[in-house]
Formats: sequence, C-alpha cells, structure tokens
Amino acid sequence: MHMDLKQITDLHKRELAYHIGMAGTTDGISIGELMDKCSSIQDGDLGRTAVWRRLKQLGMEGLAQLIDAGSRRSAYYIPTDALRRAALRMHLATDARTRPHVAYDRGMLDSYVPNETRYLRSDEVESLHAACAPGTLKRGDRQDRDMRRFMSDLSYASSRLEGVDYGHLATKSFFEEDTPISNLAPVDRKVLMNHFQAAKFIVEGIHQPTRDGDVGINEHDIRSIHAILSSGLLSNPMRQGAIRNTAVRISSSSYIPPAIPAEIERLFSQIVRKAAEIIDPYEQSLFLLVHVPYLQPFHDCNKRVARLCTNIPLLRNGILPISWLDVNKDDMEFGLAAVYEQRDPRILTEVYVQACHRSFESFTITQAARDPDEIDLRYDNELRQVVRAAVLDSIAITAPASVEGADSTAFVDRVTEILGACLGNPFVGAAYGLRLPDIQRFAEREAALESHCVTDRATA
Repeated sequence: MHMDLKQITDLHKRELAYHIGMAGTTDGISIGELMDKCSSIQDGDLGRTAVWRRLKQLGMEGLAQLIDAGSRRSAYYIPTDALRRAALRMHLATDARTRPHVAYDRGMLDSYVPNETRYLRSDEVESLHAACAPGTLKRGDRQDRDMRRFMSDLSYASSRLEGVDYGHLATKSFFEEDTPISNLAPVDRKVLMNHFQAAKFIVEGIHQPTRDGDVGINEHDIRSIHAILSSGLLSNPMRQGAIRNTAVRISSSSYIPPAIPAEIERLFSQIVRKAAEIIDPYEQSLFLLVHVPYLQPFHDCNKRVARLCTNIPLLRNGILPISWLDVNKDDMEFGLAAVYEQRDPRILTEVYVQACHRSFESFTITQAARDPDEIDLRYDNELRQVVRAAVLDSIAITAPASVEGADSTAFVDRVTEILGACLGNPFVGAAYGLRLPDIQRFAEREAALESHCVTDRATA
C-alpha cells in the first residue's frame, strides 16, 4: 500500500510533510523555508513552537529526518523514501496546468561522471549480477528460440505501456505462429509490429562474442531504432530517426523539454558519449532509460526507444534482456514523472531493477519448460533401445544403422545425457521402461568402474 498524505488529518502537519517530501533528499528544507511555503501556517495563527512540535511528530513517525539539530537556524529536514513518494503522488494528482512549469536541467547530465556517479545502489548492482552475471547468455539454436519469444514478449509489454494492449497470448500467436491480428486499430497494429522489428534489429544485430559493426551505444544505432519504432506513425517520414527541431510537451506533466535544435543535438550526443563510457552494463542500461526520455530527443516514441535501448548493453555483455512484461504502467509513469519534475531517478531505478529480476525469472521458467530435443523426436525408438541396452546389459553406446550419419554424434551425446540424468534422478529411466532396481544396478556398475579407473591411475 502506498502512503497517502490525505490520511494526515492535521492540515498544518500535512502541508509540512508535503513540502519536506517535495524538497528531496539532497538539499532538504529549513524550518524558515517551511514557514514561508506553508500557506496554512501563514494564514493561521501557528507559532514556531507549534510548527516544531509537528515536525518532531513527523520525525518520530519515521517520515522526516532532522539534520544539524544543534542549531535551529541551520537545521533542515529531509524526507524518508515513503514521504518523498507520497508527496510526489499528491503533487502529480493535481492538474498539470496548475503546477509550476519545470524546465530541463542540464546539470543532471553534466554532473553525471561515468563510473563515478551511479544511479544503482551497491546492493542493487550485487543482486543484478547475482541474478544474471555478464556472460550468462550463450547464443545457440535453443537460445535463439528463446530470443524469438523475448521479441514477442517485449513487443507486447512495451506496446502495453504505450496503451496498446492486444493481449499477451494473441501477440505471441501473431509473431510466433503467424495468426492474423483482428480487432486492433491500424495505428495500434503498427505500434505492435514496429516493436517487434526494433527488437529483431537489436537481437539479430548483436553476436556472442560481439563483432565489429554490431548494434551498440552510438547515435546511428539509437536513431535507427527510433526510425523503426516510428515507421508509419509520424505525419512526416523525414522525422524518423531525426533529432527533433520543434518544441514538444508531455501530456499530464508540467515538464518542458528543451526546444532549441542545436542544444538538443548537443545534449543527445553527450548522453550517448557518456553512456558509451559506462563500464557496468546495468548502469549503462539504466542511464539510457533515465536520460533519453528526459531529453525527449525525438518527435515521438522517446520512451519506447529508451526501453528498447536498455537491452543493447545487456545483450552485448551476455546478459538476459528485459522484456518489461510484468511492469506496472503506473509505476513506470510515476518513475518517469519523478525524473521529469523532480530530476530524481530513484523511483525509476527501482522499477528498472524489478523489471530485470522479473525478466530473468521468466526466462528461467521458459528454460525449465524446454522444447523437445530434435533427436528425441526423430529417434524415439532408437533412443529407448540404446539406453536400455546400456543400463541393462552394459552395451557400449553406438548409433544404430537407422540413425543418419549426420546425426550420429548428436545421438550418442543425447544417450550419454540421458544416462547421466538417470544416475542423478532414477525416475528419468521410467520413460525408457527402466525400473528403480535397474537404475540402482547400473549406478553400482558405474561406481565400480570409476573406482577401478581411479585405482589404475594411482598405480600408474
């Protein structure tokens, strides 16, 4: 449950809590500033002692922290995470037209020093690397099938965050089984299809290990991704992949992105340059998610460009990609609003970390439900015969004549894999007509053979 400032019935205390929350955790706010900002205090007859008492209550309730308490003049308050979120939710609940305009703050980008400044906390970095360390993703036929599933998942999830919800299963059927799309407006259909093509551009453009010319963090590739995502959706096709030269506004926000074309181009180049310098792939990925939407370098599709681009550093470093499948739209919008109007990436960072973990878990579940091996499908009878012969009669593993020559090595490898699985889990043998005593005797023979080999090596 989210904290709601409306639950604070004391109007003066609620307004104090709101202004502390909106002050942020870096600079905080002094009691003098609070007295000036709180209209309910100015309009009423509330003295400093009464204000101090309410501030003390907020501290005791774990909502605000007093810094430099030794001097009341220099003391200031910073909000806890819960209060900061609650204040921002109250702020965003008001009509955007009545909120003060907030301009782009280039200091947020200028002050970020690659590999020194970090949006991810150390515990978050550790958890992400523990969940999926660089090099985890090994590309192959099996993984390429999983990548195709990822592309349809990402197309559905990212489109849903844009308000296009065709349904997860229907989307998968469309992209993986060529099932026709029905009951979807042409524009929404194009949004969905463009997502798939952009995901395909990234997935097929990155190899393991990476090669020269692979998709990377550079202006050309990011602009290409925008061109794919915006294909057929802009009134002027010349705007595809182009840095915008007109002003834009964000609906339901008082934030105003920069409007001078030369400045936008310079800032975009600076974002790409700094992102490319970041070593940790997760921090690099998150940096793009924060700064591309904040700048709004394109005429449209900025948020979806950012979501797609988060996967470039991950895939280039052998990390499972983010599908954004289980991300709540309100959480994503709230995180972006905190960046737009408060220049605070913390909430969006938490959304990102959660999205990574959920994507990794989803991929693990997919891996557990593996597709049948092609050898299993083509040589079911032969596998059964050879596995039984090895277990029951200790007959050496060879491919029968009915197995095609090109499949012989794969067949023998598959039999070896099955026998190893039987030793680890006797129930595997049931699929091949083997009972527990059969597996136990086989295990005893294998153990004796291994012991004999060890003795021979010791006396050699």
